[in-house]
Amino acid sequence: MLYFRKKIYPFVSLLILMVGISCSSGSDDPTPDSDSNPDPNPNPVSELTIEEKLQAIIDEKVGNDTDKLVGVAVSIRVGNQEHLSLTGGISKLGVPINGNMRFGIGSITKTVVAATTMKLVDEGILNLEDTIADWLDISSENVDNSITVYQLLTHSSGLFGYMYDNLWAMAESDLQTPIPQSTLVGFIGPPVDEPGVGHEYSNSNYLLLGLIIEASTGKTVGEVMREKFWGPLSLGNVYFGTNEAIEGDIATPWRDSDDDGTLEDIASEFGPAYHSIFYCAADVFATASDLSMWAQHLYNGNAVSDASRIQMMTPHFDIPDKVFVSYGLGTREVLFHGRSTYGHTGGMRGYGSYMFFDPISDVSIAMLNNQSRSDDGPLLRYELVNELLKEVFDHYGI
Repeated sequence: MLYFRKKIYPFVSLLILMVGISCSSGSDDPTPDSDSNPDPNPNPVSELTIEEKLQAIIDEKVGNDTDKLVGVAVSIRVGNQEHLSLTGGISKLGVPINGNMRFGIGSITKTVVAATTMKLVDEGILNLEDTIADWLDISSENVDNSITVYQLLTHSSGLFGYMYDNLWAMAESDLQTPIPQSTLVGFIGPPVDEPGVGHEYSNSNYLLLGLIIEASTGKTVGEVMREKFWGPLSLGNVYFGTNEAIEGDIATPWRDSDDDGTLEDIASEFGPAYHSIFYCAADVFATASDLSMWAQHLYNGNAVSDASRIQMMTPHFDIPDKVFVSYGLGTREVLFHGRSTYGHTGGMRGYGSYMFFDPISDVSIAMLNNQSRSDDGPLLRYELVNELLKEVFDHYGI
């Protein structure tokens, strides 16, 4: 930055004359002096707009350093109106993030799978007390067929996860060949508890919900999502990667695959095998704008019935955490600045995400990031959303 200094020339004789006039005036009131109360800020800086404030927060979080986020897309709505759409960082070298890019939303997918399930409940096709055995023929000793749809939705089934080393080795041996979901069931480990005892987050619950959706409708999960939501709600930039091609630009995924502290571009790895594994646990892709709108439709609109929406947002299980305080049906309750917000976080190979809705202000936020397995990523994503929401709440007085 360049600074310029003005030269000041002393006009001594003029100063003496002015002093003399002042002293000889005989007035009780001093002559007004334009310099007696100088402007403490002679060059005021215009107050930043809300867009500039939020962009500064994003810019501080993104960068090429290992303790930064590679790229970010953010959409913030008040009701159905998108007030702010912001980006920062890069997709890959020489290609900045833009608002039309699709990102993997990770476990925010669970909000869609839960909504799809509840839509089928609304239509009388499914019931929350239906069991796995009512719809699927599973012979795994690690899956109790008496587990209910409700227990799957709330992660209270006691099921162990399925996304572990042997499965990824299978995928990486042939990245272009999808792995059947029936094969994924065989990777579910021994149960961690009896069904209904308590909340234990596990991707296996949503793997099985996806299979139940398909068995009860005779359609793929992607077809049902598009029929129930993406078409009727005009969300044209949302895709279920397991069952359909993702159209448009996709933000390049980055991951520290070998734990050496350096993120690698893994776009060439992200093929049919990965999509088939993530399935109903994590395989929806979306733009930030459509995702913030999905939050409005789901928690502030009519994506599902009022009764189903209330069920989804109700805290069915408390969580001993100061921020992530409860879990409903495919929905996390998370505190931001003392407010209960509803939605989900997400993480998958190459991506991390947040989507939340605040019922007090009708604000929804979607924050999408194209990296995973980086030490600072999870904290940076939380800090970013937390700081953005504070500015939004303060600016709009809500």
